Amino acid sequence: MLNVNDTIQQTRDDQKFVSIIIPTFNESMNIRDLLNQIQTHIPAETNVEIIIVDDNSPDGTGHIVEKYIEEKMNLKDYDIKTESQSTSNWNKNISIKVIHRKEKAGLIAALVNGISSSRGQNVLIMDADFSHPPEVINKMISELKKQPNCIIVGSRYIRGGAINGMPLKRFLLSVGANFIARHGLSLRNVYDPMSGFFAFPKHALEDVEFNTNGFKILLEILIKKKSDICVKEIPYTFRDRKYGQSKLNLPIIFDYLKAVWKLYRYGRKSKRQDTQSEKRKSVRFLSKAARFYTVGASGVALNYLVSILLSNGILGSLGYLQATAIGIAVSVTTNFLLNKFWTFEDNDIERSRFIKQYGMFVGCSSLGILIQFLSIYLLSESGISYDIALLLGVSIASVSNFLFNKKLTFKENIWG
Repeated sequence: MLNVNDTIQQTRDDQKFVSIIIPTFNESMNIRDLLNQIQTHIPAETNVEIIIVDDNSPDGTGHIVEKYIEEKMNLKDYDIKTESQSTSNWNKNISIKVIHRKEKAGLIAALVNGISSSRGQNVLIMDADFSHPPEVINKMISELKKQPNCIIVGSRYIRGGAINGMPLKRFLLSVGANFIARHGLSLRNVYDPMSGFFAFPKHALEDVEFNTNGFKILLEILIKKKSDICVKEIPYTFRDRKYGQSKLNLPIIFDYLKAVWKLYRYGRKSKRQDTQSEKRKSVRFLSKAARFYTVGASGVALNYLVSILLSNGILGSLGYLQATAIGIAVSVTTNFLLNKFWTFEDNDIERSRFIKQYGMFVGCSSLGILIQFLSIYLLSESGISYDIALLLGVSIASVSNFLFNKKLTFKENIWG
């Protein structure tokens, strides 16, 4: 599994607004022109770093980027930061770095490698073959500034988007893969989830582990962060590559299908967990409510019993007011103890906390009584019969009494 959580937590003084990650394999005929064009389409005064992640291209793509950096810096010896990274900072707003990977280990792994070494608050991912037009970068960065918590997706399938020059076979495969992703993974609100041209805030990858062998990292992000981040699609025209060969082959197609299956199972598992969690919350809530009202009913019975025994000579010969007051005190105390240890399963008996909880329980119970009287008064004065007003008043008071004690006395969330 791959993740970038360690990098997300880092704060750096030289942090850039956006890191443009470009994975490469045999892109020697495109890379220099691409780097030039990207730089002309970056908004003014925007701090950007361009990271080339090269999978040990046999045609020397990574070394061409190093030569490009050397020329731009106008130095014979450019700065080698590590054995695998070269960097350039000839422009205060733009820097370029190349990461040399020893072998071709998959597109998602290359992208995660690039993201992990990036300094940008945001990340923009694109291909090196000019299928993703550099002139759209300006608009994507502008959208990121307007909507800093959204994934900005370059889309071929919304109004204004198009596909030009793609062979029929690849076009049909692309449309089919997009259909499978949208309808098989319930991404109908995203028209181009298979796009390889997109930008997002780096914090969107918190807690995301990439564990598919697919070649579309966006798809995995959309599934695993579906409920946490919005998606904004902007149109662009996809153009088939002029130089080099397409990376699409049979193993990649199989990897894609396996990735979709994994993501489908992930989505189903997450949905079951959410449903089960909600069911458990519902069961716990209703269970505690039932216990609370059972305790309340026992308190009424105990109040009555104690008051009778104290006033009729069996346990004493107190006046009815004194007997009633003692009965209330006993029932309130037993209600508190039963609710603490049984209803809310709170076994903490630290003295100051225990006394504070008892006082809060008495206060919430008194507030419930006040709510009952006030409800009955308002309902009766509005013309509702006393019988109905009494029933409604008791119901309102009992519900509020439970919720107040749940939240204030025993410090639990109302739902959960």
